[in-house]
Amino acid sequence: MRLQFHDLRVAHRMVAYMCELKSDLRKQRTSSDALNDQINALGAEKEDLLSQLQQTEQDRLYERETALAVEKSLREHNALAVRNYHVLIE
Repeated sequence: MRLQFHDLRVAHRMVAYMCELKSDLRKQRTSSDALNDQINALGAEKEDLLSQLQQTEQDRLYERETALAVEKSLREHNALAVRNYHVLIE
């Protein structure tokens, strides 16, 4: 009698194994979807950060040029003030 159900038991184990595999596949798929969402979010954040970096570099360059222009102007005014002082003294 036991030999008659051997094929049935094997088929039952195979079906149970396939159900377990399908369940694991669903879990992996949801995990994969979550990771893909996270990748997309990080990509968008990276783009924002690169944009901010570019803007910061442009601001830094503008501020540097402005500081150099102010320094040049102050040096010219200082040289003019020193010349006027020497003319006044003489």
